Amino acid sequence: MLSMQCLDIGRECEEQRKEMLEKFERFQHLAELYYVYRSIQRYTDEPFSSHMPETLFNICRFLLNNLTKDVPPGISKVNTLFALAKQSRKVGAYKLARYAYEKLQELHIPSRFLESIELGSLTIRSKPFHDSEDLIEDMMCYRCSTNNPLLNNQGSVCINCRQSFIYSASSYEVLPLVQFYLEEGISDEEALSLIDLEVPHTDEGNARGHNMVGNGIL
Repeated sequence: MLSMQCLDIGRECEEQRKEMLEKFERFQHLAELYYVYRSIQRYTDEPFSSHMPETLFNICRFLLNNLTKDVPPGISKVNTLFALAKQSRKVGAYKLARYAYEKLQELHIPSRFLESIELGSLTIRSKPFHDSEDLIEDMMCYRCSTNNPLLNNQGSVCINCRQSFIYSASSYEVLPLVQFYLEEGISDEEALSLIDLEVPHTDEGNARGHNMVGNGIL
C-alpha cells in the first residue's frame, strides 16, 4: 500500500518522481524479502511445513542472495542459514550445507538450535564435498549459458553478464526469461507488432528442417 502511494505522489509531482520511484523500488524489495522470510520462519517455528524441500531450498537461497550487509529488522539470518543447511542436505547440495553450518558457527545461535546444528555439522562430514550437478545446471544463465554458484554475493545476477535472474513466485526457481531493451526510436506498439511477426522461412532453413525430420531428430 505504501509503495503504491509513492507512485501516486510521483505522478502528481514530476519533481519528486525520481525520489518516489526509488522509494517504491526499496519498499517493493523489502516486501518481497519479508514475504519469502515468512515461509522460513514458519518452517523453523512450526512442526510442519507446506513447502517441498526444493522450494524451501530455493527460498533460502533467494533470500540470502538478496540480503545486504544491513539485514532488515525481523529477518533472522540464523533461521535462514539453519533452514538452508537442512534443506541443502535433503536436495544433495552438500557443499552448500557445509558453508551454511560454517556461517552458523560465526553467529549467535539460539539454544533451541544448538544440538541440531552441532549434530548436522558433524554428520555433514560424511557426505560428498560437492553439490549435485543437477542443481548447478539449474543455475545456468539463460543469456550467456554460464553456470552460476548456488549462493552469489553479487546478488541475484549472473556472475558473467550481470543479467538479473527472474524467479517463479511459487517455487522460486529461475525462469528461462531474459530482459532486453528496445533500441532508440522503437515504440512499444512497434515492438509488439515485431514480436507478433512470424519468423521468415528461408530455403536453407526449410531444407535443414526436412533433413532433421528425415533423420528422426524431430
